[in-house]
Amino acid sequence: MLRPTTRPLAPDAHPLLNKGYMVPTPSIGAMYMRILRCVRHGVSGAIIYGHTRWGKTYAIRYCVRLLREELPRSAILHVGMPQNPSRSEGLFFGMLLAAARHDRPDSGSALQRRFRLYNRLAEMVERVSGKSLIVFVDEAQRLEIEHYEWLRDVQDELERRGVRMYTFLIGQPGILNRKTSFRQSIDTSQIVSRFMIEEMRFEGFRSAADLEVPLSAYDESVFPEGSDWTFTRFFFQRAYDAGFRLGGQNELVWDAFSEAHRRARFDFTMELPMIRIVNYVSDKSFV
Repeated sequence: MLRPTTRPLAPDAHPLLNKGYMVPTPSIGAMYMRILRCVRHGVSGAIIYGHTRWGKTYAIRYCVRLLREELPRSAILHVGMPQNPSRSEGLFFGMLLAAARHDRPDSGSALQRRFRLYNRLAEMVERVSGKSLIVFVDEAQRLEIEHYEWLRDVQDELERRGVRMYTFLIGQPGILNRKTSFRQSIDTSQIVSRFMIEEMRFEGFRSAADLEVPLSAYDESVFPEGSDWTFTRFFFQRAYDAGFRLGGQNELVWDAFSEAHRRARFDFTMELPMIRIVNYVSDKSFV
């Protein structure tokens, strides 16, 4: 049977144009494996750091999706720290309640919110019939010492309820300075021993070979589901049907960025963030 030649939906409804999709990268794979290792070996906290716009938030979303398949009996909480976060206990616990999708995150005193959060997190773990909670804190370089102390309280309470809490601090390189300063004081060294045991640099693309897997994902991802409309075919239909595959263009894409890097006269080794590759592919698509 011949494949249909008319696109099944309008281009502006496609995930490629509204950024509603995810593709794997070597750094995401490394991050995921580090998280799995920490959970399986009982490491309660780790720092994963990288430059801004490097795709760390995107990586969290990807890892959450994989973890729900790999560790279905672990509850997962994803918290994003805002710019200049408040040092109010009530507002902090309200933010955590909102991240846990509690229906009343902003009502009650700080103490009431605190205990509602404890109960909510315990319910999340009980719902998956598990004994562990995995917490991702995005933009973690914005955390202040008070926030760490409150997170420690959450960890302690969950431990009393038989739940193991694993915290992954995802942030910019400045978070390493915070770790160093915490180590120098007896009062804050326990923050390091709880939440900053391991550290990992989230890298960008460093070679043409790094690009092959994410670019090939466009050749393999299908939308709508159940159709034979891969992302590449949707936007490059005639070329795709003639044998073109985006995964085979990794050298060409790398060379294009290398030439731009050379012309800009940058004196550092080129390393590409995920967002640049996503934008490059989106900009090159046509309808």
